[in-house]
Amino acid sequence: MRPPKAGLICAGGVRRSLVARMPALLATVCAVKAGSLRVARRIANALRIGSPVENYCGLAGCDVIWVAVADDALDRVARELAAETRLAGIPTVLCDSVRDSSALRRRAAASVNAPDDDGRMLVAEGDALALRYLRRLAAADGRKLVEIHPGSKALFLAGVRLATDLALPWIAAAVESLRAAGFSRIDATRAVEELGSRTARSYAKAGWKAWRPGAAAELMRALNARLGDPRLQEMHRDGIERALRFFEKQARSS
Repeated sequence: MRPPKAGLICAGGVRRSLVARMPALLATVCAVKAGSLRVARRIANALRIGSPVENYCGLAGCDVIWVAVADDALDRVARELAAETRLAGIPTVLCDSVRDSSALRRRAAASVNAPDDDGRMLVAEGDALALRYLRRLAAADGRKLVEIHPGSKALFLAGVRLATDLALPWIAAAVESLRAAGFSRIDATRAVEELGSRTARSYAKAGWKAWRPGAAAELMRALNARLGDPRLQEMHRDGIERALRFFEKQARSS
């Protein structure tokens, strides 16, 4: 059975998107629609895919349509897609967006994101038909596809942010605390990396039980430790208070 022919609706930044890192998808793209025919031609040449098309009707021969545009352009693209009746029944995949498949306002729609830079794991939600297509595509590319519950994309993205951007200040504060105590930058970074990895492994193994019974008492005793640097002292105290609220509430309800 031949792979489904894909159409791509995109903008200039698509070369930095998940689409550009999916060989199994790129091999099936037959038509590229962008803001202008010139931009579509440039993208098609850069990615070595399909043919540039000037209008949405140029996607009518596709089996699936991918949308890889900035979120602030998504509503406009969704309206333009809806106006082209010949595309109404074609499954559509929204890529690299913080919004879920409902933003496309189409019956057979899904959204897909990669939580890490190498894209070996894909996270998708949406219509069963579009998800079935994504499962086959992920398998062809040697990737793992995780299907999340409808309406849960905000939770998925919160988890990604908590593990990356929101974790970074605590990582930085840990490194700077060790450096202020006398560690070199290399040794401080290695120590924090090992301690962080150990903590993550512990939680992966034990879940909520990774929170030690004596941790609360130890942290309470350290609450008012004098660290010298006001920023580090604030982060330390804030971290203790947040940890106690988060884990002790769970401990009481267990």
